[in-house]
Amino acid sequence: MSTRKVVIFRDKLLPASETFVKAQAEGLSDFTPYYVGYQRIKNSLALSEERTYTIHNIGTRLHNKYSEKWLKKWLINTMIYKEIKRIDPKLIHAHFGPDGTLALPIAQKLNIPLIVTFHGYDVTRSIDHLKSDNAYNIKHYVRHMDALQESDAVFIAASDFIKRKLVEKGFSNDQIITHYIGVDLETLKVDHSITREDSVLFVGRLVKNKGCEYLIQAMKMVNDKYPNTRLIIAGDGPERQRLEQLAGDLNINASFLGAISHKDVVLEMNKAKVFSVPSIEIESGASEGFGMVFAEAQAMALPAVSFDTGGIPEAISHNETGFIVPQKDHKQLADSIIKLLSDVSLWDKFSSNAVEHVNECFNLKKQNNKLEEIYNSILS
Repeated sequence: MSTRKVVIFRDKLLPASETFVKAQAEGLSDFTPYYVGYQRIKNSLALSEERTYTIHNIGTRLHNKYSEKWLKKWLINTMIYKEIKRIDPKLIHAHFGPDGTLALPIAQKLNIPLIVTFHGYDVTRSIDHLKSDNAYNIKHYVRHMDALQESDAVFIAASDFIKRKLVEKGFSNDQIITHYIGVDLETLKVDHSITREDSVLFVGRLVKNKGCEYLIQAMKMVNDKYPNTRLIIAGDGPERQRLEQLAGDLNINASFLGAISHKDVVLEMNKAKVFSVPSIEIESGASEGFGMVFAEAQAMALPAVSFDTGGIPEAISHNETGFIVPQKDHKQLADSIIKLLSDVSLWDKFSSNAVEHVNECFNLKKQNNKLEEIYNSILS
């Protein structure tokens, strides 16, 4: 491993939904990643014990005596500071805006460059909506956003859409770099012995902004023409019961799998004919920052269909690897799905294009080389 170290800072290490953070860090070749955060969460991603530091156990013992605000402030400013100083990294790379504001005083005290990657909710949600959030990290983020904006930190936007949102929030355009994280193509290889089924696949949390209800409505039209085409919904969340009720009321051919492993998600992508997560923008302003899952699906030679929201049009090449249709228009969503199901030559073309598109634009190895170029340019 490289002797040059980078601290990957995340308040909570590391949710199963953030495999992209681990994949990016572990894919570095010129830097060795060390993971530092406040706590290791339950059912977290496996990380190297030798390169991971949290203060969860201490926090658990003290939490009854001190408020989260003062506890985190003390722990981050003292214990985490001391640990990062001991690691002696060349850089601190925080993921998500709130984590950037937590890491900023440490980076400044140690005189270490800070990089903050913004992924989505941290910049798409309105300030008023962020202010209404009771979570300490969010409140801290709102209070200290100005300090982050005025600092020398480098901001990485996970898409051009995120970059535009950052500028709208007051971040300097000169400090923002768009960088797609990418997906690990070594783990996303099509098994051609598996026969594609007449199915449409949805993968994601069952929350309002993922737009699953519009896909269910679209599937009513799809099933009118192709009754054997099944909608596969992989994911769980607060909207599940309502969505199951809607699917039942419309009498569509649907299967709710619940939350499944990434390995099983890849298998479903290998079996499906069309991928669709028609995300929408909701009242809070939250929208899809990029949609890593679209890159994964296309890497599995799966054409994608979605709405024209957030960073999704950067992930899907319209009329080349899939279709982008107007937000909340379930009829055009259905028409696009039907086109792919009914035209074999079109499906073959989009499927082949999808693999090439991901290899060219979202190959994790290539993107990590670019990330290390960013690291080196900051250090030069």
